[in-house]
Amino acid sequence: MMKIILFTSSMLMIIAIIFLKLINNKQKLEIKNLTCICDSTKTFRHDFNNIMQAIGGYIQTNNIYDLKKYYNHLIPECLKVNNLYRFHSKLIGNPAIYSIISNKYNLAEQYNVKMSLNILLDLNSLKSNTYTLTRILGILLDNAIEAAKECPQKIVNVTFQEFGDKQLLIIENTYLSKGISAKKIFEKHFTTKQGNSGLGLWQVKRLLDKNKNLSLKTILDKDFFTQKLEIS
Repeated sequence: MMKIILFTSSMLMIIAIIFLKLINNKQKLEIKNLTCICDSTKTFRHDFNNIMQAIGGYIQTNNIYDLKKYYNHLIPECLKVNNLYRFHSKLIGNPAIYSIISNKYNLAEQYNVKMSLNILLDLNSLKSNTYTLTRILGILLDNAIEAAKECPQKIVNVTFQEFGDKQLLIIENTYLSKGISAKKIFEKHFTTKQGNSGLGLWQVKRLLDKNKNLSLKTILDKDFFTQKLEIS
């Protein structure tokens, strides 16, 4: 009897430690990203007067050409602050997806890839288990960033939305390999990059085969490579 009590107490203690650790990790994640948002906002606000003075100088001299160039440099900073806010406010309810997208956003930045995010549904209402969805999401984002970083226009767009009774995860990116087959890319060891294993999309196909409520449609056009994951 005493052994059973000790065993039960030990198990409860382990569960409590794991639970507290999960809470602590989530809090650290929130603090890290909130700090990033605050720093970016403060920096932008601190520079606001200088920015306005520079714009005023171009307007006073009617230098529209350089004003446009200045504007084109300003827009990415505005988008970055906006995207960071979206990451926190829209994703914080789902820490697993939040962590994946935040990490991939930072990875994209390292390669000067512009990554935009549009969330048009409640991520807590997703009709897929988080384990499967995050694995697929991580692979698709890695592939999108890898392809986009090689392009003159480095763009990755991520959208969560509802369409009728289906939920959609849409990832589109610029790409160079225009002649690839939408079916062949899911074959084991297929890759367009030297040194890559070619197992990513093959693994995605295996996950899709095990989850009948998930289906993936691949669309290739002249501008974007699009992966559309349907959750039914």
